Amino acid sequence: MKSKVNYRVWQFWQGFKRFPQEGDQEVINTVLFQEEQDLFQQLPAADQNHSLRVFRSLQTQGEDDPDLLKAALLHDLGKIRYPLRRWERVFAVLVAGLFPRRVQMWGEGKPIGLRRPLAIVKQHPQWGADLAQSAGSSPRTVWFIQNHEKDLPEGSPSDEELLLRKLQEADNTN
Repeated sequence: MKSKVNYRVWQFWQGFKRFPQEGDQEVINTVLFQEEQDLFQQLPAADQNHSLRVFRSLQTQGEDDPDLLKAALLHDLGKIRYPLRRWERVFAVLVAGLFPRRVQMWGEGKPIGLRRPLAIVKQHPQWGADLAQSAGSSPRTVWFIQNHEKDLPEGSPSDEELLLRKLQEADNTN
């Protein structure tokens, strides 16, 4: 429990970092084509930095699948549709921790009122997949984005599911 609390505190402080630096921009320009870059630039600094950490985590593990790496940079793209305020991020984490079974139900519907942050957290993968598809991202990249928050079934995963699990792990630790 303590390590999870430490992670959330660390994650909160990461939200105060500036926009990516020049070296980061080179990575973005190399991995994403122009329409994807335009979408990435709409993410708040905290989400851009988070996405870059997820990307680097996968690269450190030796991953070089271009669709997976694009998805690492674009997986939270749906949050540009309804940007989360800092207090809403904290609220969503607290509610998910206190009411894990109910949070899924509360995340349904329109993002309004106190359910707004829960709806954004739940629905952003689909919104991001739609944005990426409209920008011309590959079907695999879109699939990774769309499924990055889904629980995968137990058993023998496909190659795509193995890559998706790596994306999920990198997302959850960065």
